[in-house]
Amino acid sequence: MSVVERDLSTHVIQAFPPWLDLPPGYIVNDWIAWQKGKLVARRLREHPEDVQLAISWLRKHEAEMSGHDAEWLLMLETWPVEKIAALLESPGEDGQRLRSGTPFKGQPFVTASQMEEIRERAWVG
Repeated sequence: MSVVERDLSTHVIQAFPPWLDLPPGYIVNDWIAWQKGKLVARRLREHPEDVQLAISWLRKHEAEMSGHDAEWLLMLETWPVEKIAALLESPGEDGQRLRSGTPFKGQPFVTASQMEEIRERAWVG
């Protein structure tokens, strides 16, 4: 039997090589953060004044601010809301990277029930 004719239905093909050492659920967590980013973007478009809540949160934690947080603070203080919202919705590398540590915590940006719904969609389908 040639390689082309072999039945591969019983073989497990890994999505990533073992040496990549991704944390468990990494891809799913990125998707969850992206869905949350979409909700936050919608909230900011409807209530642009809420950008001040994220700025206040960052300023409150300024003593332990990371470079990532400083980047968010600069964007929140200088970018228009639409540009911030577009970044939160972006499937690209910058959107993914910045969503990993967003200053948009809990309500009013995303409710517990909205997060529960996102997690259910991610894990149940």
